[in-house]
Amino acid sequence: LYVARGLALLSSDGRTFPNLVGKPDLGTTGFGFLGAGRLLGLPVSIWILVVVALGAAYLAKYTPLGRHIFAVGGNERAARISGVRVNMVKMFVYMFSGFCAAVVGLIISSELMASHPATGESFELNAIAAAVLGGTSMSGGRGTIGGTIVGAFVIGILSDGLVMMGVSSFWQMVIKGLVIIVAVVVDQAQRRLQSRVTLMQMAKAG
Repeated sequence: LYVARGLALLSSDGRTFPNLVGKPDLGTTGFGFLGAGRLLGLPVSIWILVVVALGAAYLAKYTPLGRHIFAVGGNERAARISGVRVNMVKMFVYMFSGFCAAVVGLIISSELMASHPATGESFELNAIAAAVLGGTSMSGGRGTIGGTIVGAFVIGILSDGLVMMGVSSFWQMVIKGLVIIVAVVVDQAQRRLQSRVTLMQMAKAG
């Protein structure tokens, strides 16, 4: 992550690229539609979210690749022994993550009609917080697309609320970090409780 970010800053000299309006004579003036356009009364970015979310949900629930992703997340060694091509699964996950990041970058650049290599520097914290709040286990093997989207809305509402209250960006990062810690602690407590219940049931059955 930091290598790629550093290369982006080096290749651009840390400059901002403004006025991405295109050239009318070349027919390249439609870039702003991605961030500001509307379809059927909804922003284009919402439609993109719906398409990507539905595609990811279908992939996770109804395809062998989706099951392999959960298997690798839950227990990589067991998945490898079971014949899952772990390295290929990891490669796909990272590629899909990069694709989503690229789409978000295009949308933000379209909204601002400008681009800077440091844009979205703390977005990874928001992504982790959204996933954890949505029920994704940090230890892997559990999570849903719908839950992650709900978590993203919660983080968005929290961020907007903190901004409206005049809370500094530094404290916002602290609060989001604390949210992640609390969510992880709750998740681990639930896992331990489930393990105890399972062991008790097995003991009674035995």
